[in-house]
Amino acid sequence: MTPAAEQRERLEALAGVLGQQGALLGDLVRLSKEEQDALVQSDFDAIHRASERMLAVSQDLELLDREREALVTGFGKIETLEELVPTADALGVGAIAVLRDSLMAQATELRDLQEANARLILNAAKLRERWYGMLAGLSSPTYGSGGKQEFRQSRDIMSRSA
Repeated sequence: MTPAAEQRERLEALAGVLGQQGALLGDLVRLSKEEQDALVQSDFDAIHRASERMLAVSQDLELLDREREALVTGFGKIETLEELVPTADALGVGAIAVLRDSLMAQATELRDLQEANARLILNAAKLRERWYGMLAGLSSPTYGSGGKQEFRQSRDIMSRSA
């Protein structure tokens, strides 16, 4: 087999890996949207299910990423897909550029969704803290010296004046 034929074969294998990674990134985008809906609805079981599935997909994606890196490093000093595109085009494997662009778009969408989900989680935690602060700051009514209930903003449970 000629070196050009070997490179072409390696590029076609790389295109297959990139296609699989694209499918998995699509799954992560879908799961992130499911997680976002679950966060908005405070459906903790759905959040847990989405998170578990996202973890499994991420592990599969990591395995494919190692395979992709091994295929790319087989081209010598080339380290990124962007550097590989001219070689792929010269050998007639134009799918590399298209798949790379698709992966970049999906990764950007996934990042944006995950940032939105992180903001939802952070805001929920802040809201919970605020509620705890309000509830802790409320005191039960106590009876003052005149026999009437007095409401005070304090953390005391019992009236010290009684």
